[in-house]
Amino acid sequence: MSVSQNIKRTLSKRIKHLKLLVFHSKQLSFKSSPKKRIIICFNGLLPHGGMVDRLKGIISFYDIAKILDYDFFIQFDTPFKLAMFLEPNEVPWQMNREAIKYHPLKTKVVYLVNDFSCNPLQLIQSSKAETYIVYANIDYSSAMYPEWTTQEKEAHWRRNFNALFKKSAFLNHQLKGIEDEKYIALHTRFTSLMGDFKDTTTLILDTEERETLMDALRQKITGILEATPFKCYVFSDSIRFLEYIKDKEPVCVLEGHPFHMDDFAGNTAIAAHLKTLLDFFMIVESEAVYFLKCGNMYHSSFSKYAAIIGNKPFKTITN
Repeated sequence: MSVSQNIKRTLSKRIKHLKLLVFHSKQLSFKSSPKKRIIICFNGLLPHGGMVDRLKGIISFYDIAKILDYDFFIQFDTPFKLAMFLEPNEVPWQMNREAIKYHPLKTKVVYLVNDFSCNPLQLIQSSKAETYIVYANIDYSSAMYPEWTTQEKEAHWRRNFNALFKKSAFLNHQLKGIEDEKYIALHTRFTSLMGDFKDTTTLILDTEERETLMDALRQKITGILEATPFKCYVFSDSIRFLEYIKDKEPVCVLEGHPFHMDDFAGNTAIAAHLKTLLDFFMIVESEAVYFLKCGNMYHSSFSKYAAIIGNKPFKTITN
């Protein structure tokens, strides 16, 4: 990163942090909290990332709250209320935005969205604040547990997820009956490449490039199908690819159009977000998970973390 890019990034972070300070200081209170606490927020004031990014931030700071014996809360009401899909399990984490008060001397606003360089445990430990209002979307387990193996970190992440969450009755009802047989899950991420999905990226392939890319993926999928006795579900952020592969190969796809949780298109329909959660938990419940990445395609943690929650084998297949 160049000096000018670094300056620009630092300035942007400070501006966002200031915006959050102004926002929370409007709910001023000089009442102390009975116990130190961490509140992680997803209120739409700034971009938070997709569902898995949000879960990464939640799990990281829940882990910190456990280590330090702090109370832990989640304020998640944008673009939907989290409890519509994921309810509290062992931890009463729900908090409304109106309940978050700002004490000028005892509250610290922490903005760590897309900040990979921080060790948040050290950051919290070094502060004397009572309440930490957090904005974060990173899995910090590698920074917090550098000596652990991948398997140990994944098992720890899964335990924390299950302590926090259980599927809501609504989500369970929507998942029920989709599939009774065993199946494997294949996942691809194109973002804007196919010209049918709005994201933070802007590169769009021309028709010939799209056809070449889809054909390359089809060849890989054919090989996977030949090696498995199970049904195969394909999940993707591209409706164009889903329609293509469903027509060309004996695979299954879920109905609905892929959609990004940070709401780039201004679509707030619950059905659009339900599609994301159904995709995710269908992958969780699969027998094995494959992430396919060819050419200019993008990395994604979506299927990897679904595999972690489901404790299922995960494999990335590249060029």
